[in-house]
Amino acid sequence: MGAYSYFLKGGVFANAETANLLILALNIAEGDLDGAVAVLIPISTFFIGSFFSQMFIEKLKSKWITILLAAEITLLLFLSLLPSDTPYTVYHVVIALISSMQFNSFREARGVALSTLFCTAHLRGFGSSLYTAISTKDRKILKRSFYHGGLILTFVTGGVLCALLGSILGTFSIAVSTLPLLFVLQEVIRKEKIQLA
Repeated sequence: MGAYSYFLKGGVFANAETANLLILALNIAEGDLDGAVAVLIPISTFFIGSFFSQMFIEKLKSKWITILLAAEITLLLFLSLLPSDTPYTVYHVVIALISSMQFNSFREARGVALSTLFCTAHLRGFGSSLYTAISTKDRKILKRSFYHGGLILTFVTGGVLCALLGSILGTFSIAVSTLPLLFVLQEVIRKEKIQLA
């Protein structure tokens, strides 16, 4: 989503607010108020999404993940169908909202803290856990380091695919990102049925 909003929708990382905060600071320093306001929109939306997703997590418990994934898929398909002259702000707001709820909801997998949006912590985790695994010969820590490495590889692969597909499919390329989400949604629903049985 970040590659999509950056490459195709105005040079804004709608999902990565650290980069946007830096862009905000630079725009303010250069006196570019229009640029500052433009980047402040996804920052604010991300904050609002984090606030409300925490409320949904607490109130809806395990049902929240299913609702979130279905909403993400629907919103991404909605973005893919918008006319090409739709203002970039619409894309930035929707992507920031989706990203904030995803970031707040998916915090770990298989006992490993994770982020589906950012890789700095995964680079650190990959390097430090790989060293620890080698020095202690601990297979569990080695496995953890490979989770971090896999997340980095997945992130980079998604960016490459977005750049390649964006030049072919244009705005519709965001619809491709629903494919892994559909798989995850199907797995979540399957596990819910097993737990209910």
